[in-house]
Amino acid sequence: MLKPLSLFVFVALISLRPSLSYSQCNSLRPQISIDFDTDQDCAPVTVTDFTITYFFNTAQNPADIEIRFEWNDPGNTIDVINTGNGLASAVGNTEFTASAPPFTYSDNNGQCTIIPTAFIYINGVLCPTSEEIQTAFFWGTDEQANAQLFINPGTYDVCYNNPVTNAVFVDNSEFNCNINVEPDRPNEQARHVQFVYGTNHNAAATIRDLSLQDGGTQPLTNGTGGLVTPQTRGTAGMPVTGGYFGPIETVPFPANAPISQSFPMNAPANMANAVGNQFEITLFNWNICNPWNGNTANPNYEDAVMTTAYITIVDAPDPDFLTREDNAAGDVTDIFCIGQTIYFDNETTNTAGLGFTWEFYDDATGTILLNTSNNNNPTFIYNTSGQKFIRLIAENPTAQGSCIESFERVIMISPTMVAQIGITDLSNNPIYGLFCQDASNLQSFDVRLGDISTGMPNTFTQWRWEFYNENNLLVREEPAAGAFSSTILGPFDQSFNGIGVHRVRIIIRDDATDCETVDEVEIIIYENPVADFTATRVCEGQLTRFEDASVLNAVNGETIILWEWDFDYDGVTFNKDGAFDNQTSFDRLLTPADTLDVALRITTDQNVCTHLVIKPVIVDPMPLASISANQANGCSVLDVTFVNNSVGNQPDIIQQYIWEVDDGSGFVIDSVQSPSDPGFSSLFVRSFENFTSANLTYQVQLRSVTVNNCETIGTPVNIVVEPGPRSGFSILNYSPFDDNCSPVSVDFEVDAETIALSPVSYIWTINDNEGLVNQQNTGTIPTYTYNFVNDTTSVKDFSITLTSVLANGCSSDSTRQIRVNPVPPADFTIDTLHFDCEIMQLNMEAITKGLSEYAWELKVNGVTIFSTTTEGDSFERTFNKAALDQNIEISLQATNLANCQSNLITQSIVVPAREVINASFNATPLVQTLPDRTVFINNTTNAGPWSYEWDFGDGNTSTDPDVSEHTFDTFGTYIITLTVTNEECVEKAVTSIIINPIPPIVDFDYAPPFGCAPLTVQFTNLSQFADSASYFWSFGLDEGKSRAVNPTYTYFEPGIYTVSLGATNILGDTVRETKPLIIEVFEKPVAQFDVRPFIVLIPDQPLFTNNNSFGATSFLWDFGDGTQSTEPEPRHFYKQEGIYDITLIATSSNGCMDTTRKEGVVQAKAGGRVLIPNAFTPNLSASSGGQVGNGVNDIFLPLTQGVAEFEMLVFNRWGELLFSSVNKNVGWDGYYNGKLCPQDVYVYKLNLVFENGEQAVRTGDVNLIR
Repeated sequence: MLKPLSLFVFVALISLRPSLSYSQCNSLRPQISIDFDTDQDCAPVTVTDFTITYFFNTAQNPADIEIRFEWNDPGNTIDVINTGNGLASAVGNTEFTASAPPFTYSDNNGQCTIIPTAFIYINGVLCPTSEEIQTAFFWGTDEQANAQLFINPGTYDVCYNNPVTNAVFVDNSEFNCNINVEPDRPNEQARHVQFVYGTNHNAAATIRDLSLQDGGTQPLTNGTGGLVTPQTRGTAGMPVTGGYFGPIETVPFPANAPISQSFPMNAPANMANAVGNQFEITLFNWNICNPWNGNTANPNYEDAVMTTAYITIVDAPDPDFLTREDNAAGDVTDIFCIGQTIYFDNETTNTAGLGFTWEFYDDATGTILLNTSNNNNPTFIYNTSGQKFIRLIAENPTAQGSCIESFERVIMISPTMVAQIGITDLSNNPIYGLFCQDASNLQSFDVRLGDISTGMPNTFTQWRWEFYNENNLLVREEPAAGAFSSTILGPFDQSFNGIGVHRVRIIIRDDATDCETVDEVEIIIYENPVADFTATRVCEGQLTRFEDASVLNAVNGETIILWEWDFDYDGVTFNKDGAFDNQTSFDRLLTPADTLDVALRITTDQNVCTHLVIKPVIVDPMPLASISANQANGCSVLDVTFVNNSVGNQPDIIQQYIWEVDDGSGFVIDSVQSPSDPGFSSLFVRSFENFTSANLTYQVQLRSVTVNNCETIGTPVNIVVEPGPRSGFSILNYSPFDDNCSPVSVDFEVDAETIALSPVSYIWTINDNEGLVNQQNTGTIPTYTYNFVNDTTSVKDFSITLTSVLANGCSSDSTRQIRVNPVPPADFTIDTLHFDCEIMQLNMEAITKGLSEYAWELKVNGVTIFSTTTEGDSFERTFNKAALDQNIEISLQATNLANCQSNLITQSIVVPAREVINASFNATPLVQTLPDRTVFINNTTNAGPWSYEWDFGDGNTSTDPDVSEHTFDTFGTYIITLTVTNEECVEKAVTSIIINPIPPIVDFDYAPPFGCAPLTVQFTNLSQFADSASYFWSFGLDEGKSRAVNPTYTYFEPGIYTVSLGATNILGDTVRETKPLIIEVFEKPVAQFDVRPFIVLIPDQPLFTNNNSFGATSFLWDFGDGTQSTEPEPRHFYKQEGIYDITLIATSSNGCMDTTRKEGVVQAKAGGRVLIPNAFTPNLSASSGGQVGNGVNDIFLPLTQGVAEFEMLVFNRWGELLFSSVNKNVGWDGYYNGKLCPQDVYVYKLNLVFENGEQAVRTGDVNLIR
């Protein structure tokens, strides 16, 4: 019984351990202590220390703990540390430490990083959070891991007996662990690479007379293939022999990709350079993992990785081909038929790597190129006859030189002619042979078919023609019975009329080769389509339905491709509505109502056969149904006249008007009118009765119906009917046949029938055409008198209405008309038409026109001198002025067509007495010559209260009556005019004066007389007695001209200029004034400069200037930082960071200046740069003290820029200090204790502080060469 129990307990413990272990992992603290170190960065890398301590919150059993180190190497190596082999516990078993044994990563795992990892296990169970990963550099040489040395090209092929021209090899390697492969820990340290030319040289199988270009020509091999100057370099570990050693180039940090290429190599063509001969170039590579020893004379080639490339002589291709019928299995031949497939069988040997170009020509000499192909075995078809030139070009595309060879062959294409038919009309005009035909009216189409075949016939050429009708039946052949003619046939005139496709064939064959060529043309006669459609007749506003009914009997598969509609065709121009293109069933609203000519044009596709059909489509107009009533309400019985406003304006014939009345129980037909009824009128009169005690409302509407059954129902009119009496009255003393001139007094009296109704009041209302004139309530008095006044100029109608009001409030009225004629006005105007010293002319004109009579009367000083009724509405009268004033009276009385007479209107006017002025003067002399120009004047006008105005003809005037003289400014003919006026009289006197001119006096001034180009000079004209339009300026030889009075002129070219001015007077006398050499223009300098570099480091790096100015003797530089210089080409040091503008002012000896400014041309930056030479040659005669001299490389001194603090130390190989300097301008001259040191490699150390505060230490080697 105990054994089963113990087994059960054992199993339970086993199953509980993982849970227990995970529970123990939960007490693992995040705190971990790690020591990790490797011996180097390059493979093989040994992990020399990997010690890790884990910490727990609670004590653990050391026997349960183990720490595993997984190295993640290709062998998946794991080291386990437990209490048996070095696991240490501390602090009450809460800390556990393990150190991994040293582990070495070899160079075969292809990685750039090693990733050793540590874990802690409790009772064999991993604690996941315990994983600790360490990473470290694992670089290699540039042939390990991802790296690969590669020269491009690997082989530089040169065709046999061709020169080698500029053969260049490029380092195309991929560097070990570059940034693209390992972005986190890239191997970007500097590389060193070297090309060595002529390694492993075999003089018997090389490239003869090969050389390279390294600043000059360096021979590599001689005419027998031997190396010209063989050299051996390297250490004892690996000496290398070659014809030329290129420099060891540095690929600087960050070195992620190569930058080197070989020197160009050249060799002349030499038949001794046999196919297969080659010249070897070797590329050596060192990186941080196999570093160069720094010795250019004897590099450590044994540590370098290397690869080779070759210049190789290759053989030229030897092309050849055959021609076969149809395909690769066809017979070989050189005669083919037109249109036959020709297979070109490429017989070239060793085709691998070769490129082929086939050229197919249309002649026998290779002049007319038709096509090309790059296939190995192309096919081609010729469509023309004759000899054809074929060329196959084979090329080695990778080889330099003329590695191109060709093979040529001529083949024959038969027959010698290519069949072709020409189609024309009988006048020989080219046509297509396509016709459209009406099936109901067939016509014949005459076609001329001619032989226009190309090529030249030979003795074996034969011809045949065949004609097929629309049913494909042979209807004609030439020659007959299937024969061929040995002579050319045609042309043939043939008529075609059957609808369908007619075929005509010409067959030309070569009786010797049985090759033939055929041309076939089609004469197609299409049946015209028949356009048709249907359209519904509608009333205006309704949609018309269109349905296409066109028919086409198709020929050759033709179809109707276009339906076009013109909905308002004018019979001449088809204007389609593009929105309905290709519509065959649709609705459209047509406007306006009318009979519209709608055209449908259909078009087929192949020969554009068309047909147009025009059909009338009727849109009947809607009738009008508008009515109005003369009154809308009134007392019963109410007679209302309705006016049918639609009569006479209807757009269509009306069949009937239907009047309908609704008395409250719905509309019923009251009356039907037909325009054809006798006595038809637009009026409809109806009486509305109301015998109730309340108002009644009636509705009346009109329905208009046309003969085409288009119907419109108008808007109803409401009529309100009230109970009401009758009303009537009579006019006692008025007749419309009297003159009735305004004013007219009329008496009115209510008739007995109305009085009998006992109205409670009578209201009399007078209206004219402008509205209410008067209204009076006479109560129960049945009489009324009113005085009608017409104060207008036309007849005026008045209406008088009697409204009788019953006691119940209902009323009725009646109206009569009174016409009153106007009394015409007799107002008139008097206009003065002419008024001078002798006469006064007047015009009298009545304001009112068109009267029947105008009675004029004219009195002078109370005596009637004129009376008439025949002058009409106006007349004129002239009065002569007398010694005394005359009083004039004019009277007018007018009568109108109604025989009404106006009042008499009289106006008065005075004709003033005549004045005697006698304007006159004397002027002497009448003619004189400059400089005499004064005229003496004597005014002889009668004295009086006149106003005087003198005009001397030269722009000057005067109002002085006693002017005695006037002086003129210049020559000319002048008209002196004296104007004498009073209030109504004006008299003038005129005399002509002549002042003759003298020759002009020419002179001018100018400013400034000299200056820098461009020089603008203002010229001032001082001339006299000259015509202002005659000036002519000349500003110097090859300079401009001017006709301005005072010109301004700009001189652009330097020089001394003569200026002249010419002038002419009115008589043509010309004078020229020339002033020699008065204007001097100095040449302007040109300021130009360049600076370098564009970025300088402060404060040590100088900015150099290059002065390209010309024509200047002095200069002023502004460097943009507050400093200036007058040196021609100064050097400048910036002290502060920034981007600076530089300005240069160039000044000539004459003071002329030019300025140029370059913005942002230089940037001054803080920072530093150090350039350290690797060798120097001391002065053998004596120590120079380290001062830099004439630049012969006798001082070892690093070139610094942006360095604030400098210290240089020089040691020998045993560490002895030979030289020190804190002056960045003082270097080592190669001497120690006054003696020149021996030739050797020395070690330097630089301690530097740059301007931006950055510190740097540089160490390295320098070669002292003696």
